[in-house]
Amino acid sequence: MLSPFSSHLGTNYFASESEKAQIQQLLKGHIEDNQRIDFEIEELRQQLEALIHKREENDHFIEPHLALLAPIRGLPDEIIRTIFSHCLPNPTRLWEDPFDNREYMSAAQPPMLLTFICQRWRQIALDFPELWQRAPINVSPSLQSPTDLDLAVQNASQLAQLWLSRAGNRPVAISISWKLSHAWTNFEKFLPFLTQHSSQWKELRISASDMNRGLLKSILSLPSSSIPNLQNLEIPAWVLDDKKCLLGGPSIRRFRYDTFGYRSEAFDHDFIKIPLQWPQLTDLDIASMKTTDTNIWKTLVNCPRLERLRISINFVEIFEPYSSPRLLLSHLVLLHIRHAAPEPLTGFFESLRLPSLKDLTLHTARLGDFLPAAIVGESRATLRRLAVWTNYSTTATETMLETLALTTQLEFLEIGFLSYFKSSYTLLSDTFLAALTPRKDENPSASPNTSSRSKPQQTRLTDGPNFSPYLCPNLQDIKLGIITGPTVDEVIFDFIKGRRERSATLRSVSLIYARYADEGEKEMQEVNVLGVIVNTNYRERAK
Repeated sequence: MLSPFSSHLGTNYFASESEKAQIQQLLKGHIEDNQRIDFEIEELRQQLEALIHKREENDHFIEPHLALLAPIRGLPDEIIRTIFSHCLPNPTRLWEDPFDNREYMSAAQPPMLLTFICQRWRQIALDFPELWQRAPINVSPSLQSPTDLDLAVQNASQLAQLWLSRAGNRPVAISISWKLSHAWTNFEKFLPFLTQHSSQWKELRISASDMNRGLLKSILSLPSSSIPNLQNLEIPAWVLDDKKCLLGGPSIRRFRYDTFGYRSEAFDHDFIKIPLQWPQLTDLDIASMKTTDTNIWKTLVNCPRLERLRISINFVEIFEPYSSPRLLLSHLVLLHIRHAAPEPLTGFFESLRLPSLKDLTLHTARLGDFLPAAIVGESRATLRRLAVWTNYSTTATETMLETLALTTQLEFLEIGFLSYFKSSYTLLSDTFLAALTPRKDENPSASPNTSSRSKPQQTRLTDGPNFSPYLCPNLQDIKLGIITGPTVDEVIFDFIKGRRERSATLRSVSLIYARYADEGEKEMQEVNVLGVIVNTNYRERAK
């Protein structure tokens, strides 16, 4: 828009009287035009507001009517119940931490959250007792009154009572985490609501680290007749003389006994004195810092139906296998051992017969002292999963390779390092991958279960008609914990390429380094290499 004053605009020029009159005359038409525009804008704004208001009214009318057409409203209650059941967090297994989800019973989590959506959902949730069968009870001071212990017990009791009432007569899984002072003795208020449902208990798990001993004794003193359906039991160490206590429950099949954090030695030297129905146990977990292999062996004699066993052995007394027939555990499929004694467990292993073992985990700092044949025993044809946590010494490497030569059906292999073990380490990963890699001079069409005509690289590992030309021909997943420098990429690639050329069983390779990543090194997550998923992880740096 042209103006006779264009040269003066944006400057400090001061107009004369005649120029002022000229400027006013020049602006008059534009000012009047703006006033007309403002009027039109206001009219349009009023029309827009009216339209917006009308649209909101239409939305308020349309939305509830459209909701009547929503497909989910037509779902049968059975489908909604199935959806609800999948909203729940996965329950932890007996061997895992039962107190990992302290918010499970909060209003912000299912199943309680499901009761706040709508009337129909609330009624379905309340009429679905399976939603309320798991009750992780957390007894801790409230944020509003941290010193009011009575209030803490009252809150926990009321919530648990409400929860268990909604479970109806269904079996319930209860875990108790006690976060009040050990000196607080007014625990009687907590017992009635708990024990009145004891006939429904299917699982009872009591925290070992913080449980009030008076409350614990009261719970364990319940007569075995009061828990006819209890199958899974996890308790901290405690000594009870009453043979008719809760421990003698007629249906207990899975038992975990934790003495860590307790001064009482309890049954550390004679577990068989625990008044359990030992012959009916299928799962046993004994976590103790004073356990002997003799005590464990005597306990196993009374457990012919055992299927899964987790134990800690800190003292070795069986230096030679028992002269009597070896103990047969024909149903045992899983064995996890933490070995902290300076002597190997050779005598213990050689005193057992485990013809059905599929899963073996061994934590030991002295793997090199073990005899491979003693570790595998009769399980060489059945073992599918092997995890070994040890120090990385040359003797440990040789023992591990000899053990793998015996386990031709192995599908999962994990080698980890004991971070607390301070010694000189040798790099295990390259040695292992090379030993597990088919050699280039082998006939690719040869069966992995028959010997190659050429002399194997690992001669003493693969000689004989019962050995494969390369270790673990059926391996599907391998995970290696690595102490020192990086595994050579060529070794990883050759391992994958060699395995895939011989068979298609290999699915994943994971390398976990105990060190920080060097400059230029990057983690690999879910990288596909020749159809095999490769992961590499390094130690996280402090932020």
